[in-house]
Parts: sequence; structure tokens; C-alpha cells
Amino acid sequence: MQKRRLSTTLLSFYLFISYGLFGQTTTPTPDTPSLSPNTNSTTQPTQEAPKPVTPPTWSDGFSAGAMVRVRPEMKYNFDFNRTTNDNVDFTGQKIQFWIQKEFTKDVVAKITFQDSRLWGAEKGSLTGLSTANDGTRQSTDVREAYIEVKNNLGLPLHIQAGRQILRYGDERLVGSLDWTNVGRSFDGLRVKWDDKYISSHLFVTSVSERHSDITGNTTAFGVKTQYNTYMDCPYNGTKACTPKLDAQRQELGDSYFTGFYNTLKPSDYFHIDLYYLGLQKEYLRTNQSLILTTGETGTPESRAGRWDILHTYGIRVTNKTQAGKKSLQTFDYSFEYVVQTGTTGKSIRPRWDDHRTEVTLVDPLTNANYKHSLYAERERYKTYAFGADFGYTINKLRVGVAYDVGSGDPNRTDGSIASFQNLFHTNHLFYGMADQVSWVNMKSKSVNISYNLGTYGSFRIDYFAIEKHKLQDSWYDIAGVAKSGASTESITNNQYDVSQVLTENGTGNNRPVSMLGKSLFRELDFKYNVPYQNLILECGYSLIYAGDAIQNKVNDRTVSSQVYTNQFSKNAQFAYLMVTAQF
Repeated sequence: MQKRRLSTTLLSFYLFISYGLFGQTTTPTPDTPSLSPNTNSTTQPTQEAPKPVTPPTWSDGFSAGAMVRVRPEMKYNFDFNRTTNDNVDFTGQKIQFWIQKEFTKDVVAKITFQDSRLWGAEKGSLTGLSTANDGTRQSTDVREAYIEVKNNLGLPLHIQAGRQILRYGDERLVGSLDWTNVGRSFDGLRVKWDDKYISSHLFVTSVSERHSDITGNTTAFGVKTQYNTYMDCPYNGTKACTPKLDAQRQELGDSYFTGFYNTLKPSDYFHIDLYYLGLQKEYLRTNQSLILTTGETGTPESRAGRWDILHTYGIRVTNKTQAGKKSLQTFDYSFEYVVQTGTTGKSIRPRWDDHRTEVTLVDPLTNANYKHSLYAERERYKTYAFGADFGYTINKLRVGVAYDVGSGDPNRTDGSIASFQNLFHTNHLFYGMADQVSWVNMKSKSVNISYNLGTYGSFRIDYFAIEKHKLQDSWYDIAGVAKSGASTESITNNQYDVSQVLTENGTGNNRPVSMLGKSLFRELDFKYNVPYQNLILECGYSLIYAGDAIQNKVNDRTVSSQVYTNQFSKNAQFAYLMVTAQF
């Protein structure tokens, strides 16, 4: 009996251990329900314990990137004069590094550092004792630095403050200017409403500041007792350079660039832009003298102590609504029309005062006599511009045409400024790759053809025919600055005097209109770019043919025959090779 009881006890212990090892249950427990005879014997899955939540780290929402761009350029005979050596070649380099942090999905901060320089512009380590930094005017700066708060009040209302890049429309008036080695940024505040059917941006930016702070951050503008000088060199190198004061910075006070830009988006096939742009510049007086006014020595009618206020109103219609200015249709188009009004701040002799009524006054500071017009009127802006382009795409081939007009001024001595003001543009794409003209006193007719080769890149060919809008006005460069003396012009619109003249603009600035040329130049552009591994390779070549407005000035037939020489050389060239890496 004892052996039988022992055997039964060992057998029960063995079964208990076996069931325990293989996860079998024999009795109900709080975590394991008992099985009834009618219950499926399949075991129920156990619930997993919740995983611990990982705390956020500083790297969440953090992103970074960089760009390196190197571009050698060559410019040949841009003054179309065989007797001058104005050929230019250099290598420009731009380096950018940006970081962005999303604190939340609606709060973002971004900083972009940029270094822009020319190869060989620093002396480097010629002696083995110095580094590549000898104080030359290279540019290492902050391109962007802003904070943006999105979706305020639960609406698509965003606020962006700090240094930022502004791009609107085709960038004809407000653009990033990224083609250059420096580019453009604005310091200011922008309020944006962006939804599916409307985009409305209101911005205020500071163009110049007259005051310095108390901690040593000094401004380059405003009244000073000592001014930096720069070398003023004629465009073609035929005359000696002369040192001059940087009068523009000296005379500018607080200046602002403001805008209200709206894009209506009724569909993906049609957008319309309506906008206002305002540029307000304050001009300062350097002292109490009427004669020694800033930048206008000897002219009491200068704008010193006044505001230059320019209003720009525009409309743009396009079906290029997709990224990269692409259209969903085979036929694409874009129209833009702009008018400008406002006052320059100058009080000038009125147009009706043919007798030039003047009085002689004495400057109380210098005791010098000066002439003062008895009658005066405000000088006003009255300008306009128009741009249109059309294209038709068949598979990978696009053929396009374009027509652009920027108004010119037939008489720069009357009471109005009729030359269009091109503001803060990016014009490299529109009026020739060689950047020989801006949207000022010009008419441009062009045709282009481009083809996408896929992995082998793409190429584009453009032909431009560019003329003056008003023959009497100047030729304006890519920055909108008059190239006085580079083409035929007549400042006072002399219609009848055909006597010979011996000065750049004619005797008394009265070159006869009958001797003025119309055509500025023709330009033929070739461009090809191709991706290569992580790089983008791009090359371009431009051939420019000067027209009669340039030829008749270089070979100036209005001077006496004893002075006249054949200096004109018709062709100019531009070429570049650009390598860009972005990562």
C-alpha cells in the first residue's frame, strides 16, 4: 500500500511538472479562464504591455543641406570698340549651407549661410606665412534667417519674420537673383494667406536704415562726417578712373519696400496675379547749406530732405500653374502689364517756363551765389511695362515666342520720369543670357526652342532682337543703370538742330533726334545642361551683334571729320561653364 501511494504521488508530481513546462492549465486562474467541455480548446492571445513612449530629441524636425556652385565666365568686347581692351574672364564660386528646425508642425526656423567669392581675389599663401584671407571684399554672410508661424487662429494664415527671399510671378519685379554669385534677400515681415483658391501676401521690408544701435552695429547709410570713396571708371576704359564719394549711401535715410501680392487660382489651368509694390526712399540733407546738398551739389532743387515714393501696380495672367512654371496644357502663355506713378522728391523748373525764370540768392553758410528757379513743380513717375510669352509643347519639344516692352523717356529734363523702374528683378531668363539690358527703355522680340533629352539633359536656343523704346533715352544695363555714352541719345529731345556736336550727348545735351539709332543689338544664345551623378553640368554661349544705336556712337559721325575714326567692332561674346552640387 505504501509503494502504491508513493507511485501515485510521483505520477501526480510528474504530470504537474509536465503540464507546467508545456504551458497547459489544469485549474482556472484570474489570467487563464477555465475550459468547459463545450469550449474550443484554442488558447486566447495574451495582451502585450504598452511600450514606453520615446521622449523627443533635438534632432526631431531637424534638416540640413548644402550647395556648391562654381562658374567660370568670359566676356569679350562688350563695348563693341576695337581700340579698347575690355575683355573679362573670372571664376565665381557660391557655397551655401542651410539648417531648418521644425519645433512643431506649425513653427519653423531656417538659417542659410552663404559664401560668395572670386577665385584668386585673395592673395592666398604666396609667402607661406599667410592664409587665404587678406581683407579683400569677399562675401560671407547670412542669406536667410527667419521664423515662420503657420496656421494661426486655425486658418491658413502664416507669419514670417526675418531675412528671407522673395519670389513673385516670373520674378520680373521681385526675385531672388540666384543667377548671380550673391543673390538677393530682404529683411522684414511677411503675412501670408495660402489656400487652394487664393494666395495673398502682404510684406514690409527695410531697404536702408539711417541709425546705428548703441552696441557698435553701424549702418552704411545716413548722414556721416566721413564717407568711403569708390573709383568711378568709364564703361569702356577710354578715360582715367576718378575717386568719388559713395553719394547714394551718403544721401539715403530710412527706406522701405512694401507689397501686396495676390494670386487668384480658380483652376489648375488659369491663374491671375494682382499686385501693388511700393518703394519709399528718404533722402537726407548733409548740412544747412542750400548748395552743399547731398549728391546734388549746386542744385537747391534737389530731393535732399524729401521722400522718393514709387507706386507700382500690375496684373499677370498665366496658365503656367505647376511647379517650375509648367503648364498642364500643350499651349502655355503668360501676360504681364505694369504701370508706375509717384514722385521723385525733386522740385524742378516746370515745362511751361520756357524763359527759365530765375533769381540769384546767397547761400547763408558759404556766402556763395546760386541760381534758383522762381517757379517749380514736382517731378513725377509716369512709366509702364508689358511682357508676353507663348509656347507650344509636342512631346519633349517646346517652341516659344516672347515680346517685352519697358517704357523710355523722350525728354529727361521735363517734369516726368518715363523710364520704367525695374525694382528688384531676376531678368536673366527674359532679355538675353549675356545680361546686356533690363526692362527699361527697350523693346524685345524673341523666339526660342528647347528639347528635353531625359537622362542626357536638355538644351535651349534663343534669338533676341532688342531695340530702344524711345530713341532719345539711354541704354540701361542689367541693373537698370543708364550707360551714358554707350549709345546715341538726346537728353532734351532736340528735334530740329542738325549741327555737328562734339560732346557725348551733344552740345547742351542736344544731339539731333534725326541722328539717333534705334537698334541696340541682336543676340543668339545656346544653353545645355545635363545631370551627372550628383552634379548638374551647364554651359552657355552668347553671340551679340550691335545695332545702329551703338554703332553710330562708337563711330560717331556727328563729330568733325578730323576727329572721326572707325573704332566699331560689331560682335561681342559671352560664355560660361557651371557645375552645381546640391546635397
